Amino acid sequence: MHRARSGFTVVEVALVCVVIAIIAAIAVPSWRGMRANMSLRSAAGIVNDALSLARARAIASGHYYVVYFNTGVGGGTDICGNALVDANGNPAPVAVIDDGEPGSADQNCCIDAGEAVETKPAIAGVQWGASAATVRAPGEPVAADAVYASGSSFFDPGGAQTEWVAFRPDGVPVGFADNGGPCVLGRVGTGGGAIYLTNGDRDVATVLTSLGTTRTHSWEAAGAQWTD
Repeated sequence: MHRARSGFTVVEVALVCVVIAIIAAIAVPSWRGMRANMSLRSAAGIVNDALSLARARAIASGHYYVVYFNTGVGGGTDICGNALVDANGNPAPVAVIDDGEPGSADQNCCIDAGEAVETKPAIAGVQWGASAATVRAPGEPVAADAVYASGSSFFDPGGAQTEWVAFRPDGVPVGFADNGGPCVLGRVGTGGGAIYLTNGDRDVATVLTSLGTTRTHSWEAAGAQWTD
C-alpha cells in the first residue's frame, strides 16, 4: 500500500499567494480610503463642536465667545496679532476664546492675559478647503462662491473674508472687523458662514446659520451635489 501524500504542492502554494495578493490589492486601498474619510469626519466634528461649545458657553456665562479657525486668511493670529497656538506653542487649527463680559476692558475679540482659551488639535491628512466641490454648501450666501475653496466663508460686516466669528451672550453669532485692536461687532445676521475641509478625495462643509445652529454637509462626487 502507498501512503497518501500530505502537504501542498508548489503550484497550490503559488495559487494561494496570488489570491492573497489580489485580496490585499483590493482591501488595502479600501482601508486607507476608510481611514481618510474617518479622519475627515473627525475634523468636521471638531469644527462643529467648537462652534456649538462657544455658543453654549456664551449663553451660560453671559460672556462673548470668539472662535478662530487658522485657515491662513488671518496669518495665524487673532486680530491683535497674538499667535493662535496651543499650550505647547504649536499652531492651533481652532481656538475658542472666552472674551469676557460685554463692555469689559478685555472684550476685544483678542487673546488677553488670563482669558480662557481652548484649542483643538489638527487631524492628519485633512486640510482646509475643498478639492472636489464645485459649488458652495447649502445655506451659504452667494458671496461664498468666491472663497469657499480656501476653507472659510465667514465675512466681516464690511464684506471682507475672515476666519472667525463671535457669539453674543444670547448665543447669536456675529461677524467682526479686524481693526488692529478692539473689534467692531456686526449686527444680527452677519455671523453666518462655513468651514470647508478636504482629505484630497472628499469634501465636507460645516455651516453656521445666522441664528447659531450648525449643519455638516458632504460633497457627493457622483451626483455633483452636497448632501443635506
